[in-house]
Amino acid sequence: MESTDNMAADSGHCVVIRLLFSSETQANICRPDQPPDISDVSTSCVDKENLATSSTAASPDNSQEQDTSSQSIQQDSSVAPSKQHRHTGISDAETARRAQEEGRVNVVFSGTVTQECCCRFVSEILKFILYQRQQLPMTYDQLVYEQKKRQASKQDDDTVRQRPVQFADMGWRKSQQTLQELEEVLQQLEVLFCLSRVPRVLLLMGGSLVLPKELYEINMEALVLAAGDRSLQASSCLRQLFRSLFVADILFDSGPVHLMPTTVLVLAHRNCGVAWFRPKLQFKVPTHVKKQIIALSTDPKASKEPREECSDWQDYVWFQAPVTIKGFKT
Repeated sequence: MESTDNMAADSGHCVVIRLLFSSETQANICRPDQPPDISDVSTSCVDKENLATSSTAASPDNSQEQDTSSQSIQQDSSVAPSKQHRHTGISDAETARRAQEEGRVNVVFSGTVTQECCCRFVSEILKFILYQRQQLPMTYDQLVYEQKKRQASKQDDDTVRQRPVQFADMGWRKSQQTLQELEEVLQQLEVLFCLSRVPRVLLLMGGSLVLPKELYEINMEALVLAAGDRSLQASSCLRQLFRSLFVADILFDSGPVHLMPTTVLVLAHRNCGVAWFRPKLQFKVPTHVKKQIIALSTDPKASKEPREECSDWQDYVWFQAPVTIKGFKT
């Protein structure tokens, strides 16, 4: 170590030249008491910044390439709703025009769906219509969350003191009753879809079965069903469905809407064996009322499965849910 220090002292000029032109590894073994050269540090920082900038600039392209490659591997169920609209030839302008002139929203899927997926369609549309038609003060998921939070706080309050019945408690009971009615209908719909094909569902709001104030029909006659491994994913179908509903703008009303009961009727096979729903053999769909139709279908060019004919629905009858969903406001 001493001979090295003496040599560095005798030939200091040579040491400086050697450090300037030496590699990074050799520069790291300089004496501890000697400060590093500022130009070397700044050059290293610039190189690192350039490397980070180049990697950051390249990352979006790489992520896009990765997303594109992953989407090309997946089935048609992962196609975005806008792409599915282009694939089936239905534009947003055409969807809005048919909704306003014909009271009809056509949603064409680029493949087959499952029976469970059809049940999801009906359940989500029912919850969506109840909220958009101001029968629920919040969405179904928000309502469930608020109910659970209210139950937890109510149990804590009851352990401390007994409170008299107040107006807020009456609203709480109404919301709890509506939620129970809606959950019961949703559960029984799942049972029915396991027993029979359901080509049509009616949502009658207000009035009576003969002359309701509002009528919404979910028509699934043109849907082609298949097993899960050959069908579209429910999530992608729901995104396309609700995108079409928002574009059509058939449920949005600026005027006030009164609270009214909602009755659910389903068309199912007469021998399906369902026990909860009541058969309505003489029921006929009301004609003297403004009706909004949400027609779901499968693109015939994209499906190899056989499509059911209209003659197959002759043994199907209407079933009515014995529970009506009563709206409420907070």
